Amino acid sequence: MTATEKREIDVIIEMMEIYINSILYKRKLYPEAIFRIRKAYNIPVYISIYTALNDYIAKTLKAARDLIRNGKMRRLEVIIFQEQETPMESYVFDLKYGGYASMQNDENMSAFEEELRKSLLSLDARMKDLKNLPENADMKFKIVLHTTKLAYVKLGNDPRLQSFPFVQQTAVHEADEKSKIELLPVLQTSRVGINVFVEKYSAV
Repeated sequence: MTATEKREIDVIIEMMEIYINSILYKRKLYPEAIFRIRKAYNIPVYISIYTALNDYIAKTLKAARDLIRNGKMRRLEVIIFQEQETPMESYVFDLKYGGYASMQNDENMSAFEEELRKSLLSLDARMKDLKNLPENADMKFKIVLHTTKLAYVKLGNDPRLQSFPFVQQTAVHEADEKSKIELLPVLQTSRVGINVFVEKYSAV
């Protein structure tokens, strides 16, 4: 892997970390007190200081990094749900590999990072279309990685990821009606195009 490719993956993983923290903060799944303001791409973002939460996000993104490096991650989902795992909304990072413009120079990579900065600035406005989550409900979240069966088996045997709760999805709830709200335009590196959107379930 070239230095440029590694940098691209680093930026993608950092983007996912920032977005996950922003979603948890803006949707009030945790108290505001566990978040601190940090600068990223010259704008303020809220990042958790809660160790248990940070460990979970870090382990998930470590697995995601391995999958993206091998072109095996199809999507990452942040699913917000109530008791008994009734889904309320799902934040989706949809990945498509190959056929994108080369990022082999700093100018192109800087353009990608500028698009990412703009998308973070517009996140507040785009999330205003979402209804507030129930205030008194016991809201939880989980991060789900979608991959191929072969990659799933390989990751499950990786000693570095033994503590990660891998499960194989046996059924997709296509019957659940969902509405889709785009959160940012497609971002493209030389390896992958990334589309980020939120799916609202009809039960909400």
